[in-house]
Amino acid sequence: MATHFARWTINSSYPSSSRLDPECFSYAQTLPERRRARFLASRTLLAELLFMLYGIKKLPKIITTVAGRPHFADRTFTDFSIAYAGNSVGVLVTTEGRCGLDMELPRSFGAIPSSLPTPAFSSNESTWINNQNDPTEARSQLRTLRQSVFKVTGSDEALQLIPGAGRLRVMNQSHIEAISDVEDILVWSCTVSPAIEKLSLWEFDGQGWMSLKDVPSRRSDPDGRIIRFTSQPYEKALFPN
Repeated sequence: MATHFARWTINSSYPSSSRLDPECFSYAQTLPERRRARFLASRTLLAELLFMLYGIKKLPKIITTVAGRPHFADRTFTDFSIAYAGNSVGVLVTTEGRCGLDMELPRSFGAIPSSLPTPAFSSNESTWINNQNDPTEARSQLRTLRQSVFKVTGSDEALQLIPGAGRLRVMNQSHIEAISDVEDILVWSCTVSPAIEKLSLWEFDGQGWMSLKDVPSRRSDPDGRIIRFTSQPYEKALFPN
């Protein structure tokens, strides 16, 4: 299974790509200016990533569910997830199963927290947060993690996190895995069901691609803040030995 996370810091001009069809540009014109720029940026990034990885020359047709989740009309294609933070757009794709991506700007960038309701952290989560060098940053990391899981499952009400042990559990979801990191310019979380296995990270500059430091290198960094969560049986999470 292959999982790829790509991001792009866009400028004020509208991004465009020859890999988008006229229907995509027509729809963009119906959107307010800021949403239009983000929409075109996300579709451009996704189209360029699919071309770079698989040689797909045109972005396949995308439809949106009633809940607002975009996916390819041909469900045999790879699943993807889109996220925004400031003027950065991110795309996550996986070749098997479902995926979810969320991003935030670090506090040092004057980030405004997500408009979603602030989650009530559990005792396990609060203990982990308070043991980190920057508790505010740690809360942001868990927020992005929860939202990335939500994009996969459609609900975070039954989500249990044990950050210190790198474990998570979602009711009715037997296999799920998540990776989250805090960088100087971005806080991000990637979730995939059934598993991420290998995660490749990419940066797009509007013209070409740069491969970013991989997960093993980030984990071995003494100043790194990357965390990886794997699922465990729900009953075991509720009734540990």
